Amino acid sequence: MKGKGFFDWVVDSMAFVAGVLLTSTVLIEFLEIFMRHFIRKPQVWTVDVTEYILFLVAFLGAPWLLKKGGHVGVDLVVERLSRKTNTLLGMLSSAIGIFVSAVVSWFGLVETWNCYQGGVLVIKTLSVQKYYFLFFIFLGYFLLLIEFGRQFAHHLVRFREGGKAD
Repeated sequence: MKGKGFFDWVVDSMAFVAGVLLTSTVLIEFLEIFMRHFIRKPQVWTVDVTEYILFLVAFLGAPWLLKKGGHVGVDLVVERLSRKTNTLLGMLSSAIGIFVSAVVSWFGLVETWNCYQGGVLVIKTLSVQKYYFLFFIFLGYFLLLIEFGRQFAHHLVRFREGGKAD
């Protein structure tokens, strides 16, 4: 990770954890299939744990995906625009991303605190404190906010240089 800053290290580490969690989901489901069909003793916890893991993977991986440019785009339209227009659209989409990420991360933080103070539980087969999940919503969107800010700054520099290519 030479040349990368702390933020990049955090985002890359979270993506690695998301990958490990996704791999563990495959193993958990394999265990469930084996236990259900061959031993005839299904495990009641596997569905809940898999749901929780998939939830976490989304919020752990989203900042990395944005950093790598893997989010949905309309290349057919974007490729036909001038570099300057492309840069302006990049600034606009980054600004919208900043706004949305700021709002969601703020409310995620507030709701995390409220659920922590209130001791709110998610009650399924396994009961878990709700603030754990809300914290990951806050964390994911906060890191998205930072990455959108970085991308906005990059587009702004490109715009000031006349929309030149990277």
